[in-house]
Amino acid sequence: MPMIKVMLVEDEDDFREPVARYLSKVGMDVMGVGSVEEMDAALKTYRPDVIVLDVNLPGENGFEAANRLRATTSIGVVMLTARGSTDDRLHGLMQGADSYLTKSAGRRELEAVIRNLWSRVKDVETVESPWVFRSDKWTLVSPDGEEVKLSAAEYRLVAALAATPGNPVEREILFDAVRKIANGPDDRSLDMLISRLRRKFCSSVSSLPIMSVRAIGYVFPHPVIMVGTPSTERTGGNNVDTL
Repeated sequence: MPMIKVMLVEDEDDFREPVARYLSKVGMDVMGVGSVEEMDAALKTYRPDVIVLDVNLPGENGFEAANRLRATTSIGVVMLTARGSTDDRLHGLMQGADSYLTKSAGRRELEAVIRNLWSRVKDVETVESPWVFRSDKWTLVSPDGEEVKLSAAEYRLVAALAATPGNPVEREILFDAVRKIANGPDDRSLDMLISRLRRKFCSSVSSLPIMSVRAIGYVFPHPVIMVGTPSTERTGGNNVDTL
């Protein structure tokens, strides 16, 4: 069996090192780093199959890193953290983590989760296939073919992002696109809209890659093919929608 490559992102040495030794002992190739910034640097030369992420890290936190990893890579992501509330668990999964464990979990459980996750992701195609935004049908199609019907607000959001894939779009522009006035800098309605749209792709192996860009807005980093001419009005249907 091929050796599973694991990157363990944990800033507490007295926790990271024993876990790394255990995973190495059971036959995994393990690299330990102390922050997301160190993770990013290591990823330039080390390609893990699975990344195990703490949440409370210096610099960028684990939730933000999970969201970015899910949007840009096919690497498996396991959250391993002391934060065990239901809200934290749901937030981690919504940000793109494949599994969410608390630090009270045993090392054998972590090993089992990593092995199960690796068995699912090892054959995922690394070449990124495009998403397809069908403006004529008001649908978004994932690379593996799942077609999701868009609400009016989702349609306007995707149209604005798909027009310039890979380039961040400012929050103000997106709020204008979905016809809503932002309720201050902490307004999370765009996040909620994206989370609802992400959950619609429940049968797809491809997670919706829309991600936030700190201090700017949001970006659709994957290739997007636009079919038809985007329209802000639905034809032949109910156009009422809310964020």
